[in-house]
Amino acid sequence: MDVDKNNYWNREKECEQLFLDNGPYYYITTENLDRALYKSREEFMMGTNMVAIASARSGMDVLDDVEMTNHHHIMGRGDISRVQGFVDFLRDSQRKLQRSLGNPPLKDWNIQIEETVDLKQFRNRICYTDRNAYVARFDAMPTGYPWGSANLFFNGNLWLFDKGIEYPKVGGREKRIICRSHNVDLPEHYRVLDGMILRSSFVKYRITESLFNNANQYFSLLTRRGEADIEIARILGENIQIPIEETFQIVASWFPGKGIRQMTQYERLEAAKMMKTRLNSSNRIISIVLQLPASTVNSMFPAPK
Repeated sequence: MDVDKNNYWNREKECEQLFLDNGPYYYITTENLDRALYKSREEFMMGTNMVAIASARSGMDVLDDVEMTNHHHIMGRGDISRVQGFVDFLRDSQRKLQRSLGNPPLKDWNIQIEETVDLKQFRNRICYTDRNAYVARFDAMPTGYPWGSANLFFNGNLWLFDKGIEYPKVGGREKRIICRSHNVDLPEHYRVLDGMILRSSFVKYRITESLFNNANQYFSLLTRRGEADIEIARILGENIQIPIEETFQIVASWFPGKGIRQMTQYERLEAAKMMKTRLNSSNRIISIVLQLPASTVNSMFPAPK
């Protein structure tokens, strides 16, 4: 047992050193639009190509990404000039794509760039990104969502799915369709399947893996939501709700050694305030978890007029 503990902490030191030696890292997030960027499988494929091409043109490494219907999350690595080049290319390409699809013009598409300053923040942001589809919709697990990188990490069966053909073997017409441009110069290691550049060929997933202690740690962080998610969501201007099962566990952790049924009325009211401010819980969830009358909760947190 002691050997296992030593191995764990030695590996943590390695991760810390790798993080320090191989940065900087930047978290790129696009604003949540009130309309869809992608409405079909084909449009999501265009979005995937857009990220891959932006990485190649700018020289910024993509370590993780997810495309949602109306926004993106991307973890990038490289100096700030490359990151800015990536963002500029992504914004310009997205505007052209929306115009070509006949959608309303995308004039001011706000994209945030934030440096990731330590290993803990890196891991939280990676797991938040990979969990994003699962938070927003319930028809896909993080590793089953087709428009994100989560299925690449610690996937021992990945070689079974590494399909497609090498980019140099793609025909000229298809290259122009993929790039939506006459400039079709892309890295030779990119692989293409059905007109889409495969994430397994442009996401530097081995680097991302190396910054987690092991697969167990990644999966544990991936499936455990909590206050860290709420903090990231606030920064990004997103609104997420933690499922009721996890909310029960978090609230119970605030009062160790005491179940919710043993909490005093004062403790329940204090917990209600914490649930609202820390977890962004709805009045209904607060009422259910703390077993408080709906009228009491609604009087504490009245609906905005």
